[in-house]
Amino acid sequence: MQWNKRNTAWLKRTTVLALSAGLAAGCSGGDKGASGSSFPAAGTSSAVATATPAKPISLSYWVSLPGAAARSLKDYNDSVFFKELEKRTGVSLKFQHPSGGSGNEQFNLLIASGNLPDVIEYNYTTYSGGPEKAIADKVIIPLNDIIDKHAPNLKKYLNDNPEMRKELSTDNGNLYVFPGIGTGTTNVTSGMMLRADWLKELGLQPPETMDEWTHVLREFKTKKGAKTPVTLVLGDFDQERLNGAFGIGIGFYIDNGKVKYGPAEQGYKDYLALLNSWYKEGLLDPDFATQDTNSKNAKATNGSAGAFPGAIGGSMGTYLNAVKSSNPNYDLVAAQHPVLKKGDEPSIFHAAYNYRGEGSAAITPANKHPEETAKWLDYLYSKEGHVLKSFGVEGLTFNWEGNFPRYTDLIVKNPDGLSISDAMSKYLRVAMPSPGFVGDDYYFEQYYAYDQQKEASTIYNKYYKNLEGVRLPRITETPEEGQELSAIMAEINTYRSEMFLKFVMGGESIDNFDKYSAQLKSMKLERALQIKQAALERYNKR
Repeated sequence: MQWNKRNTAWLKRTTVLALSAGLAAGCSGGDKGASGSSFPAAGTSSAVATATPAKPISLSYWVSLPGAAARSLKDYNDSVFFKELEKRTGVSLKFQHPSGGSGNEQFNLLIASGNLPDVIEYNYTTYSGGPEKAIADKVIIPLNDIIDKHAPNLKKYLNDNPEMRKELSTDNGNLYVFPGIGTGTTNVTSGMMLRADWLKELGLQPPETMDEWTHVLREFKTKKGAKTPVTLVLGDFDQERLNGAFGIGIGFYIDNGKVKYGPAEQGYKDYLALLNSWYKEGLLDPDFATQDTNSKNAKATNGSAGAFPGAIGGSMGTYLNAVKSSNPNYDLVAAQHPVLKKGDEPSIFHAAYNYRGEGSAAITPANKHPEETAKWLDYLYSKEGHVLKSFGVEGLTFNWEGNFPRYTDLIVKNPDGLSISDAMSKYLRVAMPSPGFVGDDYYFEQYYAYDQQKEASTIYNKYYKNLEGVRLPRITETPEEGQELSAIMAEINTYRSEMFLKFVMGGESIDNFDKYSAQLKSMKLERALQIKQAALERYNKR
């Protein structure tokens, strides 16, 4: 890799594309190509070699194997990325992969067993009792001193980005993971989308308000014969898709500094009333509560549905590619996150946090080489490590075109017929959150092969800043609060899910919403709100 020759131009280009400040500000490193083993140093403008482990080490590493990767790999030892990473660092890995789709359950069993690996990659923001409880439980170790002394690239990034350090710290000030950190201009990668060819044929624009949505869906039903004008699976309603138009979150959110719970607010009643009216009118897919993703995908491509939520890559790109030969007119367009009044800006919608949470690597007390492990993980926060993680090995998975790392046909036109997503999952670690930087604009510019996808990314990300002050940051409860909150919310979530279906499908009258809201309060919702509010106030004081 000719990194040093391109260093200045790369930094200029990445700054223009709004790459992460830590990445663009100079986490430079030594360049020894594929055979090098130096750990890059942070905070310098020229290549500086740093110490490597005194001898090669082997680490046990627990991590879920995503479905896209599992289709091509038995485990990550078969990955070109990890093979190359071992060449450069001298660290070999013994992977432990939980069974597909059971990561959370397997994680709990792993912790209960007490037989911990050296590194566990997981979303510790979801740990029962929070990350501080994970430390107290001796599942993971605090990393402040280790990052300070042995992770210069991540240390510099956190020093340059104090808000990220705040996100990554517990209320006690403990750093606890090597995180996946969002970079670039794409934190929103999904949203509502519609059949653009139908809209054009009917002389319609993508809807913005809920009234416009109702009109468009009626047109799809009456004039295009759509059996299910908008189709979703039940899990789609656990994401911020349509509820934001009514000014409420699908769960906890912030309103003028106060934590609220969306399903207990009056705006939720209006949201349910709309969904119920769509259901009764035949606009909302009657199978939404029971169908799986495959059924939803089929309806999105066979003319049964004209609107659906989905990812820009996994849905829009997949649909366009699958249908282009059988229906050349098939086209899709993204709709802006919905609002109630024309001209309003959306402020509640589904988006990734800059600190992804998922794919964060923590060091366990069982690890006999914590300093060397930190150096190894820190490589992924260097420029050279970022290029390897996101683009792979020069000449195999990418080539430089000037200062642009262009994926080869092995990725974008895979000879084995792999989709771009599957090929990336086989050869790189870029498609899912993992330690290092996530979401490089160079990656998205190539992953989104269709103009419709690039336009969708622009539309979905336009109002990302509006999430500030509305979306809860990465707050953490105390261990005691966390246990109490888990017990309260387990009961509340079960009841809320049950009543959601009844309200939408007509089993319960919307007129009984106040009774439902009172029941939530009887389940100690106010106490849950107090816990969340206290956690938010502690977060603000970090």
